[in-house]
Amino acid sequence: MSSLPENYHEVLYWKLSHHTKLLIILNVVGLLLLALSAALFFAWAGLWHPASFSVNMTVGAIVGTLVGVFLTIVLHELTHGLALQAYGAHPKYGIMWKEMMFYATAPGHAFRRNAYLVIALAPLVGLSALAALLLMLPLPGWAIVIIGFCAAMNVGSAIGDMWLVRVALAYPARAYIVDEQDGLRVFMPLAEV
Repeated sequence: MSSLPENYHEVLYWKLSHHTKLLIILNVVGLLLLALSAALFFAWAGLWHPASFSVNMTVGAIVGTLVGVFLTIVLHELTHGLALQAYGAHPKYGIMWKEMMFYATAPGHAFRRNAYLVIALAPLVGLSALAALLLMLPLPGWAIVIIGFCAAMNVGSAIGDMWLVRVALAYPARAYIVDEQDGLRVFMPLAEV
């Protein structure tokens, strides 16, 4: 477990679930990001698949989409977990049912700010890049639609991660950050508090 240097003290304890209005706003923005990124992913797929790709809404397409959504949520949190492990932490996963939030966290593990930024953005960047690569492959139309939708859903659902990055960027690179289930704690040297 990575611990804080002796001269560091907490300067911020920020939890997304304590900001109900912001949570609503972020969900609306997340839906807008989902729509925008869906347009971008499908435009990208259209470059590689000039023939139109459409899917009839069959039971199989609906089930495939639901499975894809579930797998996207799992992959999103596992990607956070892999990034946490890359920085020496032992990830814990869970669901905050009341807030309908999934999380991967490393309780008590302190990260340098820049490492925290990598951890927070890993699913957004990594899964978007993976989807972009998959959309280049010669796939059937139903697979393109499911991958494009799930990739867009991943972008929209990363809005909370992006907000936490915004909060973390208010502090210099020498700051340490302890990840929480739905927030963070920021630590700075005592001389700068």
